[in-house]
Amino acid sequence: MAKPTAAATIQTYFTRLKNFLDFTRVFLKKRNPIKIFITQVIGQLKELATVKKKLKNIQYRINYERYKLKKTELILAQNSEHLFLKGRSLNQTR
Repeated sequence: MAKPTAAATIQTYFTRLKNFLDFTRVFLKKRNPIKIFITQVIGQLKELATVKKKLKNIQYRINYERYKLKKTELILAQNSEHLFLKGRSLNQTR
């Protein structure tokens, strides 16, 4: 077997390096990880900025659900005959 010369070895290294740089360039152009990273960071910052508003909306929803539950419990209790509601029903009929 013939031993490759230094010039041939250097030529193959340069060819491999050129191929690698071409693949890297195409990948960066196609995927653009820097742009993806920047858009994700901006999205996270927007998410953090709106957390207070989301918490307020959740609190409003919880309060509304509590209101509906108390109202439903009151209606159910008024429709059933219990001793603790006798005074209330008498006061309502006056």
